[in-house]
Amino acid sequence: MTQPSDGKLTEMLKRRTTGICLAVLLVIMWFFQGVPLRLGLALMLILSIWEMYAAFQHRDARPVKWVGLCYALLAMPAYLGFGTAALTPLMALFCMMGLGCIVLRGKVDFDSAVATLFPLIYPGLLVTLLFPLQDMQPRLLAMVAVGLSFLISLGNDLAAYEIGMRFGKRKLCPQLSPKKSVEGAIAGVAASMVIGTLVPPVTAAIVGGNMSLLPPLWHFTLVGLVGGVAAPVGDLTASMVKRYCGIKDYGSLFPGHGGMMDRIDSVVFTGAVVYSYFALVLNVFSG
Repeated sequence: MTQPSDGKLTEMLKRRTTGICLAVLLVIMWFFQGVPLRLGLALMLILSIWEMYAAFQHRDARPVKWVGLCYALLAMPAYLGFGTAALTPLMALFCMMGLGCIVLRGKVDFDSAVATLFPLIYPGLLVTLLFPLQDMQPRLLAMVAVGLSFLISLGNDLAAYEIGMRFGKRKLCPQLSPKKSVEGAIAGVAASMVIGTLVPPVTAAIVGGNMSLLPPLWHFTLVGLVGGVAAPVGDLTASMVKRYCGIKDYGSLFPGHGGMMDRIDSVVFTGAVVYSYFALVLNVFSG
């Protein structure tokens, strides 16, 4: 049996150490919510938009970076001051300013226009959909929603990797991500459904919450199903941008893991699913 080289062992140790640190930080933000989670989400938004702009610059595009960064800086204060209603006009305003700056350059530069607007939507808009989740009532529901946004993605990725490595035969999207398989994707969806079902009772047990305050459990299983389908789409979207821009990772912020976008590429999709389901189906934001 071939033994891993010292270099591979070092890289594995680095990756696992970083993963453990990130997990601990995530648990702290999830448990305490409030200011720690808001700061974490705001920083996530700023760094991911910055990395996405840097990626497009590798393709020689000239995005108007300040519009995305200003949106990232103002999104959380705007939400705290005026609620989710402020995010749509804020997004529209910076989209118009970005396009205005591009066209006033006086030449056809569609690549730079796309490179300016794309980060405002992915990850920009999708990350801001995580903002309202911690403000739902009761607190148990908010903790479940935040937990689902991150854990569905994590469980999907782990299951897809493990099953795909062992039993994967058919490639899912070989041009975008050669290692992803159909078998792994199916396993990821199944794992997401299990996680969606388990998160509410486990969270209630940890914080001492009352399960009767939550919607029926099948709602969370359904969220796991939809989130399990969305998670790899988010991952593949990030991979598509990387292939287009000719980069391996979005950054080196997390040793062994890449940049912020490399860590949240599927989280932003699952978070959008959780928010949309709670808003449109459960109507938790209506009152």
